[in-house]
Amino acid sequence: MILYIFRILAFLGVLSLFAFILLGPKASTSLSEDLALVQQQHAELTLQLDLDKNESNLALSGLYRKRVDYRDKEEEYLSEIKDLQGEVEGFTPRLELIEKQIKEKSDELSKLEKEISTARQPIDEIVIQIQPIEEKKKTIEKEKLRLQEALALVKRDAGQIENKFKALEVKRNLASDNFEEEHSRLMKGIKKPHHLYYAVDKEIVVANRAPSGKGIFVNNGYVDGFRDDMEFITRNENASSNVSFRLKATLVQKNFSFLKFMDQLQVRDSSFAPEGQTLILTRSGQLKEEWNQVEQNITLE
Repeated sequence: MILYIFRILAFLGVLSLFAFILLGPKASTSLSEDLALVQQQHAELTLQLDLDKNESNLALSGLYRKRVDYRDKEEEYLSEIKDLQGEVEGFTPRLELIEKQIKEKSDELSKLEKEISTARQPIDEIVIQIQPIEEKKKTIEKEKLRLQEALALVKRDAGQIENKFKALEVKRNLASDNFEEEHSRLMKGIKKPHHLYYAVDKEIVVANRAPSGKGIFVNNGYVDGFRDDMEFITRNENASSNVSFRLKATLVQKNFSFLKFMDQLQVRDSSFAPEGQTLILTRSGQLKEEWNQVEQNITLE
C-alpha cells in the first residue's frame, strides 16, 4: 500500500513539473537541460522508491517472523496452562483432605486450650510463689555482676603489678649478671695469696672422722690454701639438722689437715660430716676474737 502511494506521488510530481515547464509564464529556453534535470530527479525518486520498497519488505518479513514466534509462544503457554489446570485439578482432593485435617486439628487445639486453662490454675499459684524467688535471683545476679567487675579490676591491678614485678626481676637479673661479670673480671686481675681469703669457698671431701668424733681429716693442706687456726663455716643438708656449723684447722700439712668441730652437737652427731661427705667450706673470722671485741665494747660503754 505504501509502495503504491509513493509511485503515484512520484508520477504526479513528474507531470506537474512538465506542465510547469510547458505552461508556466517563464518557460525555459533550454528544454534539453530541463529534461535532463527532470530525468535525474526521476531517477533519484525511483532509487528512493526502491529503497523504501526494500525497507517495507524487510519490515514485513520481520512482522511475519514475530507473528510466527508469537504463535509458537502462545501454543507453549496454552500447553503450560493446560498442565497447570491438570495439576490444580489433582490438588483439589488433597486440599479437601488438608482442610479436613485442619478442622480436626482445630477441634483438638480447642480441647487442649480448655485443658491448659484448667491445668494453668495451679501453675499461676506457683508463679505467685516464685516471684519473690525471682526478685532474690535478680538481686544475686546484680551482686554477682558487681563482684565480677570488682574481680576484673583486681585482676587488672594484679596483672599490672605482675608486669612491674617481671620488669624489676629482669632488671635485677641484668644487674646480677653485670655484677658477676664485673666481679669475675676484677678477680682475674687480683693476684691471690697462698692462703684462702675470708668468705672464699672451698670444696672438700671428708676422708675420715676422728675416733673421738671431735673433728674430721681432709686431704687438703698448705697447697690448697689452708693455714693453722683458720676457721670455716659450712652446712650439710643431709644431716639431722641443716643449720650451719663451724670448723677450725688445728693441724695443717702439705696435703693433709685436721678440722675440729667448734660445737658439741657435731661431735655427738656424725650425720653432720660422715666419711665421704662433700662439704663447701667458707672461711670466716675467728669467733672468739669477735666475742672478745663485743665484750670490750660493752665494758667501754
